[in-house]
Amino acid sequence: MKSLAALKLILVAILALMPVTAVAQEENKADHDALRNIRRIAEDAINRNDLDTIRPYLTPEFSIVTFTDREFTDFDSFKTQWAKTRSKMLGERGSFKVDLDPELSVIKGDIALCRGNAKNTLVDDSGKVYEFTSHWTATCQKVGGKWLIERAHNSLEPFHNPILEHAVRSLLVKSAGAAGLIGLLLGAAIVWVRYRLKAGARVVSR
Repeated sequence: MKSLAALKLILVAILALMPVTAVAQEENKADHDALRNIRRIAEDAINRNDLDTIRPYLTPEFSIVTFTDREFTDFDSFKTQWAKTRSKMLGERGSFKVDLDPELSVIKGDIALCRGNAKNTLVDDSGKVYEFTSHWTATCQKVGGKWLIERAHNSLEPFHNPILEHAVRSLLVKSAGAAGLIGLLLGAAIVWVRYRLKAGARVVSR
């Protein structure tokens, strides 16, 4: 009888906690949905090359470290450099598309730790296509009931990077071509000098 009474008390306690748990889960779901929405806005801003659409979702203290390992402590300087880098890498006819794949964010009070991978497709001015992955993290803060990005970071694989590999190959080809040209010029110069020396020797012998 005592064990049955104890079991009833446990069941009552569980039933009493269930509404609270359900509410907590629903609040957590709302936070995750809000963070996913920021991810969608950021992805769309990058793909449409319209970074201003993400500005309302940044804190005044926003900062970011890009794949070039450069830190920007304000949005405007980051936006300016973004335009320069994009123009240099894509030219007039190129394009860039990113697909952000987030993991489940870790939420601790008003702070959220977000991270994931990204699938990137870059087409340069000549039409050459580069596909590569990158990793990103973002620290978000809930301010006035709204989630905002405080800090972001993006990194690329340094060794298996198709853009870097292509740049290195191009540099090697150019270096080899330059070395070949220098060798050809040196060879021609040596032949010319020998010819002049022989010609001078013939004049002296006469």
